[in-house]
Amino acid sequence: MPPWNLNETREHISRLFGGRQLELAAPSIRSVDDRQIYARIHFQAARAAVEAYVSSELQDASLFKVTLGGDREGWAKFNVFTREVGAHLTACIQSIHAVPDILANALYYSLGLNLLPSAIKPRALSVTSVTAQLTKHSGSAKLGALLKTLATGGEFKHLSALANQAKHRSIVFPSLNEDFTGEREARHAVTFPAFEHECVSYRPVFAEEFLRNEYIRCSALVVEIGGELNALLSAREP
Repeated sequence: MPPWNLNETREHISRLFGGRQLELAAPSIRSVDDRQIYARIHFQAARAAVEAYVSSELQDASLFKVTLGGDREGWAKFNVFTREVGAHLTACIQSIHAVPDILANALYYSLGLNLLPSAIKPRALSVTSVTAQLTKHSGSAKLGALLKTLATGGEFKHLSALANQAKHRSIVFPSLNEDFTGEREARHAVTFPAFEHECVSYRPVFAEEFLRNEYIRCSALVVEIGGELNALLSAREP
């Protein structure tokens, strides 16, 4: 599938609604792309930090010895490492989590929904409210369905819980897990532990696999949504 042609989207908005509408839509369109870039940057930084720490500190020592062996310098290094990884992974989660709402905002202004009598108040703009507007009309029903899938499919509920728990209550702090069985390809892996949010229990997951899979799923849907948006706009007359 070809990437979302953002320039085409901007040209359609300007053609159909004028420069002022483009000014409203353009920041959100760009931010959809930026948030995905930020997620990649933090994901790659977290993975690099894990690789560097394992290489320098755990090639000839077990994690058990580092954390419980009484070496104050080793313990201090471990604490710095875990906070660095935690910072990057939490930022990665938050960037992926932001994509549906920002994309909803981009779709809302790209389609000129703010110009309709049924316009949503700015503070009420969200993936939920925009999805409801899109699905009311047969022409944009597919767009609404795709947006809903983006925000509710895959592991997004789990990712949302991680983001909201960190934002409002406490960070679900990742930990470094060491495999002693030899059955796992990587001896060391970062995990998010089990936690509870809004009375729902979430299982522990391996951070790299979890975030990679959800990033790939969301990115593919963003591209599909962008293509559908351009198709709708290209068929319209001013």
